[in-house]
Amino acid sequence: MRAESPDRSWVFEDGVLRSADAEVPAFAIDWFERWTFARFLPGGELALGFESGQPWSEYGSYGERRWGVQVLAPRSGSQWVLVAIEHDARRHDEQFVPDDVCWSPRGVLAWLYEGTLLAVVLKSPRGEIPPDDLPEPDSESDHVAYQIELPGRWRSLALDRSGRLLTATDDDGVDTFDLERVLRRRDDGEWQPFETWNWPQ
Repeated sequence: MRAESPDRSWVFEDGVLRSADAEVPAFAIDWFERWTFARFLPGGELALGFESGQPWSEYGSYGERRWGVQVLAPRSGSQWVLVAIEHDARRHDEQFVPDDVCWSPRGVLAWLYEGTLLAVVLKSPRGEIPPDDLPEPDSESDHVAYQIELPGRWRSLALDRSGRLLTATDDDGVDTFDLERVLRRRDDGEWQPFETWNWPQ
């Protein structure tokens, strides 16, 4: 799993971020097993997909295999901090390999997986997330506004600079999602509401 930053100053490989002057291990949750996706975003952040294993003791299992996506952002010097993360339990034989991942500092994390667009939209950014064995996912934080889970044939995702417009592209065209108005349209068609999954506050 290898990715290179847009300005070529950083490379992610073998779980490590490397520059000409530094080597920084990427944050990984407890019982991490493997990276399944890596892409530097236009702003220089690193989006990652991952899987973790299932912890066992002499008394049996005390956790679950997990899938997840996360974003690391550069800070001063050679520091990289966690700014977004989503994870959940995965089946014993499930392999979590996203087709694409995108993120906005506004507080939007979106990914494509097995023909489905998934996204967590926050009311406000979480900022730097303190390192932890298993950080609270974005969808369970106090910042969450709603989640998207929609089927489609999309191959790639992008967010505009404001973080308001999410575009999902397939072989035949583009769906645009206005995340503030909760509306979508196909190519230049009419705007229509789209279904969201809301958490109780």
